[in-house]
Amino acid sequence: MFVLLFAGLTIPAACGGDDKPFAFPTVSSAEVGVDPTVVSSTAPPKETQFQVLTEGTGHPIGPEDVLVAHAKGQVWSDGGVALPSFVNTFSGKHMLFQLISMTVPGWGKVLPGIKVGSRVLIVNPPADGFGDAGQPGIGVTKDDSLIWVIDVVDSTPVDSSASGKPAEAAKNAGALPTVTEGKSPTITMPKTAAPKALVVQPLLNGTGVEVKAGEMILAQYTGAIWKSGTVFDTTWAPQRGPYGFRVAETDQQTGEPGVIKGWVQGLTGVRVGSRILLIVPPKLGYGKQGKPPIEGTDTMVFVIDVLGVYPDPTKG
Repeated sequence: MFVLLFAGLTIPAACGGDDKPFAFPTVSSAEVGVDPTVVSSTAPPKETQFQVLTEGTGHPIGPEDVLVAHAKGQVWSDGGVALPSFVNTFSGKHMLFQLISMTVPGWGKVLPGIKVGSRVLIVNPPADGFGDAGQPGIGVTKDDSLIWVIDVVDSTPVDSSASGKPAEAAKNAGALPTVTEGKSPTITMPKTAAPKALVVQPLLNGTGVEVKAGEMILAQYTGAIWKSGTVFDTTWAPQRGPYGFRVAETDQQTGEPGVIKGWVQGLTGVRVGSRILLIVPPKLGYGKQGKPPIEGTDTMVFVIDVLGVYPDPTKG
């Protein structure tokens, strides 16, 4: 799942302003997708407040949905100047992220019910932001109120699954793992040797857009080891939910390691709404070094539901 990734910033301390009644900050643009300038000049709110600057036309956000969004966050100041942002996905570094809405309490209080496609201004006191610990690494203290401008790109329930139609059975189905239908699928391994090459077997065929290499996608998945059938990871577990990632071995926007080669090759060209069975040999997985509990000789088996694709808005 995406996490908010912050570069270390030096942010001027917010000024006190108890003698100035609260008023919403001014936002330079209500247009979705535009990097806004945000200026506050009064006392901060005592409780979380929000304004819908532009209302979208999509479905309402559920109370525990996973979100795909753009966001800009900065510390409240009564000085009438825009302080540096401690996170800004409009900058091109982290264009998309997801999180369960309760990760930031202030978000969880106001975002449920907001429609996808909306731009929302949220202001919250410390208790509804980063709490008593603050975020010293990015210049946010335990006493800082926060300002957020959020563009809701998409949202999906934590138990979402692929919606495509059943695909034709593989001709060699007896040599492939079997997968149960529905949510939280289980994988049963055959009593045969693992294939030495990558296998991409459609289970459900979606009708959405095709995934391109390098794009951000949202997916559910379960991963198991061929030789034992042991499940080593699943987004269907409690407190998990759909996983957002770029279909690339290295995230070109963050420079961080991406996904394994088998996922890049296997997911490119798959349509949104599809469920695929992906069998990944060691050379397209974690190689000879493995990644415990996966050994260097282990073939991995994945069932992946492709829920959404989000092209990089900085590219044409």
